[in-house]
Amino acid sequence: MRRLIYSLFIISFLLTCLAGQSYCYAADSKLELEWEYLTSYSKGRLDRDIDTVSLHILKEIAKTGNKPIYRGITITRPTGSLTYHGQTLNRSAVGIGPTYMIRAKKHYSDKLSTALDISGSLILYDKAFPAGGRAFNFMWRIGPKLIYKTSEDSSINVGYTVMHVSNGFNSHNPGYEANGVSIGFVTKF
Repeated sequence: MRRLIYSLFIISFLLTCLAGQSYCYAADSKLELEWEYLTSYSKGRLDRDIDTVSLHILKEIAKTGNKPIYRGITITRPTGSLTYHGQTLNRSAVGIGPTYMIRAKKHYSDKLSTALDISGSLILYDKAFPAGGRAFNFMWRIGPKLIYKTSEDSSINVGYTVMHVSNGFNSHNPGYEANGVSIGFVTKF
């Protein structure tokens, strides 16, 4: 099992780092760092109390009109409890995995724009998360953002994100939903 987990970590890292174009070409080396703090909310399931802190490191890889596509890596730290087979179980984990995001952007001025972000990630955890689950999950996120361009090469954004996490199986699938605030920073490094 450990070999499988390590193999999945290596594959995730390689998929994230494989170049869409040569890294020697430095004209467009902007990275977006986005931090989120999300808390679970109940949709008829009062047995989830999970908080998730995530860091998304993204790079634009393609653009069609005002719809850029990003690829990157997500590092996440969920912690909390859920009721599983009548018992309340606490668990926390650390996860990492590749992320892809599509952004629909609308410009209002040279400095101000709004966007709708939709992203998906495969997250591999250091242990099964949540309790009763598996060591991997899919993380789906959607939410609006307000983007302010601070300079030619930098911008900041603030947004609201809704997230769904589950592994897609019929068994051992204690998925959860969460929502909260995201703060991002884009610049050339």
